[in-house]
Amino acid sequence: MWSKFDFNDPYEGEIFESINNTPIPTEYIDFMKKHNGGEGDTGESWLMLYPFEELVEINEEYQEYLKDGFIIGSNGGGELFGINGDGRYFIVPDIIEEEYLTVIGNSIENLPEDINRYWNNL
Repeated sequence: MWSKFDFNDPYEGEIFESINNTPIPTEYIDFMKKHNGGEGDTGESWLMLYPFEELVEINEEYQEYLKDGFIIGSNGGGELFGINGDGRYFIVPDIIEEEYLTVIGNSIENLPEDINRYWNNL
């Protein structure tokens, strides 16, 4: 799943439990403790996962548009990836309007496959 991905060094800083009043899933926190983001090819798209320590600042500009979720990365070409309050992973255009949010999965481990499935079904 993550074979074409270049991960960052593990995250060793302070762990926060929510962003924009949305809880951060434990699975995602554990993943970031190991990898702390990075970037690579998913097969159908490019994925850049933002480092954990940058998520609060990055999400400040999106909080007025995204009431139930937060952004964790992008494809570098106009699409953002995030997690909603139900712990589901989504894709949304970078001109965020919550009505255009598309849930694509519910596990960080499967995110590359979920992204590919999304792009293959368009």
